[in-house]
Amino acid sequence: MDNNEQNRPALNGSDQQIQLVLNRPHTDEDTIDLGAVFYNMKLKSRIFAWVLVLCLLVGVCASLVMDQVTKQPLTVSSVVTLRYEHPVKVQQQNAQGQLVWVMPEDPEYAEVSDLTAPDGEDLDLGMVTSSYVLQTALNGMTLSTPITASQLGANLRARTILTEESQRSQEALQGLYEAKNVEAYNRLKSTEMKYRNQFVVSLTNGFGEEDSRVKVMLKDTELRLLLDRVLTAYNDYLVTTYADRKLPEDPFSAIDTENQDVLDSLDQVRAGLENLSAYCDAKPDQMKAYRSWRTGRTLTDWMETLESIQMIRVDYLYAMVSENGITMDKSALLTGWRFLRRNAQNQLDQVNDSIAETKRILATYKNDEVYVSMQESDAAKETRAATEYYNTLVLQMLTYYDEAAKLKTSIADYDNRITRMKAATETEVTEEVRQELADVMNAAKTLHADIRAHMEELFETPLYTTYQVHSDAQGKEESFLAASAKKMIIGGVVGAVLAVGIWFLAALAPELTGGNRDRKKEAEA
Repeated sequence: MDNNEQNRPALNGSDQQIQLVLNRPHTDEDTIDLGAVFYNMKLKSRIFAWVLVLCLLVGVCASLVMDQVTKQPLTVSSVVTLRYEHPVKVQQQNAQGQLVWVMPEDPEYAEVSDLTAPDGEDLDLGMVTSSYVLQTALNGMTLSTPITASQLGANLRARTILTEESQRSQEALQGLYEAKNVEAYNRLKSTEMKYRNQFVVSLTNGFGEEDSRVKVMLKDTELRLLLDRVLTAYNDYLVTTYADRKLPEDPFSAIDTENQDVLDSLDQVRAGLENLSAYCDAKPDQMKAYRSWRTGRTLTDWMETLESIQMIRVDYLYAMVSENGITMDKSALLTGWRFLRRNAQNQLDQVNDSIAETKRILATYKNDEVYVSMQESDAAKETRAATEYYNTLVLQMLTYYDEAAKLKTSIADYDNRITRMKAATETEVTEEVRQELADVMNAAKTLHADIRAHMEELFETPLYTTYQVHSDAQGKEESFLAASAKKMIIGGVVGAVLAVGIWFLAALAPELTGGNRDRKKEAEA
């Protein structure tokens, strides 16, 4: 075939030649000897051991610097739990016929289970950052770097905690919102969210102007102590604002037994004991059950003592003096009682007039349609408003009847006194009666002093001084190295990989720049 191709005549009178080269072998310049690369790495191992150490140090230091640049300030938090009793509201209809929560005249007390203030209203958590609380917390506290109350308040946050039921409702609301179910969302949105009697207060480090890049940083221990003092000051605010720290009044020291009649003195003693009993009875059961560490007695025990003094000593002396007509000036005593009776009768007449007027208005109530002429308008009230109006009148009637019953009792008592005093033979006040009256006065004054001392002790107990308790401030507190351990490891690994890469490239460079050819030439020579 080659001979035929060589003997074939040329086409078109011109010479043409085709050269085909197949499977051209690689030259030495196109190959890299890995053995030589690793040999070069072995020759440079001592140098690059130091390079490895240097890269490790650079990686670790760079990670530490980055951690300090991007480090988030420490935030410490405490859980605050409310601890007190509050008056319970009841539902009543207003003038528009709507059910609203109102405070009854004689409310019952219950342990707080939500964010209700001790007076029955909603608790204002904004007072945690009030100037009174913040300044009280900072007073007397020496910090490594001073801060102002406004700077402290800017870094405080209070967060409420929903009950489990309200949390589920909130999750359902979120699901309906994402599903764009407008009708169900609007219906569920009206559900009142309820909160637990706990909330979380957080304090973040880094104090200064909001736009300032340079912040004042406090120590972690200072931050925790500062949050604890803020919550303690908030507890003091609650005690100062809501605690009923009124001591019982002393009506007995004002009784002049020397210049007024015995029966008048006993009347004042009885009134003073009744007021003292009402003062004690108004305290919640938790307060009544407190047992004094000085006397071992409770407020209930003192109330029993008060009742026994009133029944055994005061009432007995009053009956003895009244039945025997023992008096300093009979005519003056009768004149005083008649005056008091007339006053009671006048008050009773006014109450009876109010009852009669109320009955007259109630008599117009027919078929749920009542027309009442109001002073500010001649228009008739609508049925629901009229119904509520008359419901209020019915309740007012009960108050009138109760007041009338008390006045009738007082009038009957005065009539009885006057009748008995007229029938009795006037007897002068003997020394025995004076001594008995003095003993009654001493017993009443001593009882008042004991109850006052008991209440003063009670005011210093946690029942009156601890309206809220808070947990210790919690926050992530780690040392400088422990907080940066993860970034240090990452920086060390990156440095090691970089050092090994530089080592490998340094050993590979001679092969890429002709080192292989030079070695072969040297070997051939």
